[in-house]
Amino acid sequence: MPPLIFEARDVIGGGRYLHEVRISSFSPSRDLPQGIRYSLCLVDIDTGDVALLYDVHRGKSHHRHLRGKETDYRFVNEDTLLDDFLRDVDLIPEGKL
Repeated sequence: MPPLIFEARDVIGGGRYLHEVRISSFSPSRDLPQGIRYSLCLVDIDTGDVALLYDVHRGKSHHRHLRGKETDYRFVNEDTLLDDFLRDVDLIPEGKL
């Protein structure tokens, strides 16, 4: 199993959202040259819908899902990834994203 860099799980937004983060590292490969795998997810507990997901996996480059719409994500480093995700997480309950 790859070494874990960061992992967190919390209920936020007055109990409406489940926030899960998992970032791990491994030897770089052709598919994942940065040597990082991650899943940063925000789930609406009431509906079970994924409101936000940042992830990367074999066969697919870095990307973000926002309310079912997928866009490319420009990965810089783990700190920027977490900052970008948490910024979006703050905006969703406020209805700004």
